Amino acid sequence: MRYSEISSVEEIVDAAVKLSFFASVPRERLKKAIMKCESVTADASEALFKKGESYHKGLYILLQGRVRMTDGGNREVIIDDGGVIGISTFIGKSTYRVTAYAERACSMLFMPEILVYKLMEDVPEFRSAFHILVAERNAELEGRSSWSVASTTYKPLGSYMSSPIISVNISDSVLEASKLMAECNVGAIVVCDDGGELRGLLTSKHVVQRFIPDMQNNPADISSGKYMERNPVALPAEFPLVEALAQMQHTRADYVVVVRGNFPVGILSNNDISRMLFHNINVFVTYVEKLDTLEELKKAYEDMYSVASSLMENSRVSYDILPVLSSVHLNIQRKIYRMCGEEFHRETGFDLTMVRHTLMIMGSGGRREMALDPDQDNGFIFDDNVTDEQITMFIRFGAKYSDALAYVGYEKCKGNVMVTNPEMSLRISDWKHKISKWVSNPGSLGIMWSSIIFDFDGFAGDEKLVWELRNHICSTISQSPVFLIQMLERDSGLRIPISMFGKFIGEKDGKHKGEINLKSSASAFIVDVIRAFTLKHGLNDLNTVERMKTLRRMNVISEELYLHTLEAYETIVDITLKSQVEKAATGVPVNKYINPDELSLYNRERLKKALGHTQKLLNIGLRYFKGHP
Repeated sequence: MRYSEISSVEEIVDAAVKLSFFASVPRERLKKAIMKCESVTADASEALFKKGESYHKGLYILLQGRVRMTDGGNREVIIDDGGVIGISTFIGKSTYRVTAYAERACSMLFMPEILVYKLMEDVPEFRSAFHILVAERNAELEGRSSWSVASTTYKPLGSYMSSPIISVNISDSVLEASKLMAECNVGAIVVCDDGGELRGLLTSKHVVQRFIPDMQNNPADISSGKYMERNPVALPAEFPLVEALAQMQHTRADYVVVVRGNFPVGILSNNDISRMLFHNINVFVTYVEKLDTLEELKKAYEDMYSVASSLMENSRVSYDILPVLSSVHLNIQRKIYRMCGEEFHRETGFDLTMVRHTLMIMGSGGRREMALDPDQDNGFIFDDNVTDEQITMFIRFGAKYSDALAYVGYEKCKGNVMVTNPEMSLRISDWKHKISKWVSNPGSLGIMWSSIIFDFDGFAGDEKLVWELRNHICSTISQSPVFLIQMLERDSGLRIPISMFGKFIGEKDGKHKGEINLKSSASAFIVDVIRAFTLKHGLNDLNTVERMKTLRRMNVISEELYLHTLEAYETIVDITLKSQVEKAATGVPVNKYINPDELSLYNRERLKKALGHTQKLLNIGLRYFKGHP
């Protein structure tokens, strides 16, 4: 399947105006929309999308050809010239519930969803016809004509926006606007012209970062229009919450203005939307807190895939799901830690809490990037006054804790980065010595362990020990940056699973023959390069996406590199999570292997692009640390 810009707009418009889908849309209005669409072609037997695949954020309009949609059972729908493909998922904002194949060569128009929503807003007749088409399609595929399928995930902005809006005129002073924000206890205010149309958005952040520093220049013009954001995220009331949140995250906006035409009618903050979309996760966390046995916690762990599935249906950015899943995983592990600690105290009389220590969570747990199959990456830091006998008791406890984690579902670390390993349970001074030795003369084991341990966070105990060790790591690496080169050179010696001709390179043999491990062969490279940049500049961020944002904010990486790396990381996380949810739902062991031949053409092309950029990122990192341009 190939996407390209439309080369002959008038020709496409001539064809589109004849389609029943666009019958109510005036030609000039339709032309305006089509100019922003993409042309798509597919060969016979190619899959447009597969059941369970991430929503493509738009509709396919079939100009010529035939497409067959099937749910894998008895229900099928044939789409001929003029038909619309992907309409049920467009409404539900979930994963595709059917697989769509080209029965013969197809020529299509891909219309991004924002264009569809704007047509629905501008042309009431189109909106009515669209709703009828949705009901008919659901009846064909689901045996019913209701919107119940979409009711839990389709949440339009108009239903949740704060309204009426609070606004000022573009000529009103920032002082007047600030006073109004304070009186109304809001963090943002809409800026309009004399006719009431949207001209911008002024937030408290703009006042602090733009206006106050400018005061020393005694500016003659202190109008709101001078300091406002001139291109705020502005979306129609029909637009869904999940898509609005994705756009805001992409542009790093804190607010979305809801508009009809160009007239503001409401406003929502990033926090408002996140709270509405993810409130159910708090229910699950509270549920975990009330569990009292390992058997109950094991069941909660096994049910994590349903939490992930729900989150994926309510989010358009999969990497944002990882911190949420991580919070649930860590709550389960924290509950196990308390239960084991209390039982150990009853059995031995040894109270962990009376000894100054911290339990570290490392790797994906430290970065808050746990998927559905995190293993155990943990260790102890002890105060230098802790005795050998006390450390021995902690390692005994660690064995109990590790076995309990394994029983619930958290596999033991194959690299032995666990509290049961005496080398991972050290006094603070010993940790510092070990890390200094790694940095000065790492060796293969030191580099492997550092890639896990350097992403550590406090899990239980005295956080000050964590801060002290983290400061030591930053200062040590700043004095020996060659370590970062060695770390990335190790990565460059590994194979990113795509050939120079764009072909996937899967495992040659074994039970995963033909498959790709998207962690060790893809996301790990992005995590390593971004970690290297972070350590080089002494930053404290742990999460990979947050690290990227900070590096961009500090101009360490360019806007282009930031956006392309974020897109590549999102693709890898999205495909990994989807695969894991499908495996868990069908009782197949969950891992990070995927078979590229089983992906749709759309996801294959996404993954090829992501892997290509990952190789480029690794090369950029090596050049940067070696001092080359």
